[in-house]
Amino acid sequence: MPLHWPSERVVVTGGAGFLGSYVVEALRARGAREIFVPRSKDYDLVRLEAVRALYRDARPTLVLHLAARVGGIGANRASPGRFFHDNLM
Repeated sequence: MPLHWPSERVVVTGGAGFLGSYVVEALRARGAREIFVPRSKDYDLVRLEAVRALYRDARPTLVLHLAARVGGIGANRASPGRFFHDNLM
């Protein structure tokens, strides 16, 4: 089923990041008008309550989940469990 981009409400988690910013740009080029890019300071997607709030606030018809907790090689080595947990959630 093809998407009619001008009528879609798209949430792009991670939309401000390296990959996500290109995805947002491509969506706009295809005619998407309502693109919501949640910021982690506003929506901690590890917490179920924040995910519910995001869905309530954005009312998406499509979600592209590109968000990840990252910190570089040193941070990942120092706290691998935290990054694994947060990204799994």
